Amino acid sequence: MLAAVILALAVSTGTADFAAAQTVVNDVNAHRSVAHETQLVVDPQLTAVAMDRAADLIRRHYFAHVSPDGTTALDALRTRAYAYGYAGENLAEAQTAAIAELALWGSPEHRDNMLERHYNRIGVAVLRTPENGDLIVQIFSD
Repeated sequence: MLAAVILALAVSTGTADFAAAQTVVNDVNAHRSVAHETQLVVDPQLTAVAMDRAADLIRRHYFAHVSPDGTTALDALRTRAYAYGYAGENLAEAQTAAIAELALWGSPEHRDNMLERHYNRIGVAVLRTPENGDLIVQIFSD
């Protein structure tokens, strides 16, 4: 489980906010409960992938599901020999994590990802940057 207290860790040019990441997980699970879907469990391996993806986005100055070298979150899962049948990724960036998360819920494709019934695990990274605000990376799997 993510730390319940505010912890910060320097990652590339961003600062990880574990409390904000836990807030994102709690919010996703609250929405899933309303939708009668199972609660997602935080998975440390998915969280590590989310952190790596977020750091890469910041370090290489891009915002996309496919990196400049053509790799994706699914490639990162395969590299770690992470077994999955279903997996997905959501990305959002805004002035604050709360605003970024609202943008995710406002997008039908991202909302569907967060409510996907095949998923039962999640990893979330929230990185704060002075230039771009907060970046959220959510990784889901079954």
